[in-house]
Amino acid sequence: MTASGGTVDEAEIGRRLHELRVERGLSQRELARRAGTTHGTISFIERDKISPSIGTMRQILDALGLTLGEFFAPDAQPPSSYFFRRADLVDVGSGGVELLQVGRSLKGRPLQVLLEFYPPGAETARAPYRVDGGEEGGVVVEGEIEATVGDEVRILHQYDAYLFPTSLPHRLRNVSDRRCVIVSATTPPV
Repeated sequence: MTASGGTVDEAEIGRRLHELRVERGLSQRELARRAGTTHGTISFIERDKISPSIGTMRQILDALGLTLGEFFAPDAQPPSSYFFRRADLVDVGSGGVELLQVGRSLKGRPLQVLLEFYPPGAETARAPYRVDGGEEGGVVVEGEIEATVGDEVRILHQYDAYLFPTSLPHRLRNVSDRRCVIVSATTPPV
């Protein structure tokens, strides 16, 4: 992702997070408390010392009342079309996982659709995480992925699928030596 075109470059994550936190009048400690993470994590992200996992980023943005798409494409305009080319998809991923979101902004939309690419060893988070008030479902279209939902762990293969409430601790992890591709849909948290 580049800083041009109103999107946030991965190198700008810390600066943008700092701006949003200050704009909302939150201390690092308060944001950490609301997001269920540590003060040190917020500090390191804001100083670009660490690149947050997708799970951590979702928790932090949920605490700020933002979606991944709104964070990474802050100046996005409403779509002028109902159809999107691959070049129109916004990468909202981090930590080695490429998450291509359909549509620049989720503002006013009850659904987030993603095309997800997991290289070998990539994961959504180091430990299962939860987000209250939504659902997530997806279909593995290439490769395989280890899915953890609650206490259940399964290896999903091509055309296997998952569907669960995001209030359950969950994580996706590619434990194979091949790329995994998933098409997913998530309802944003309420």
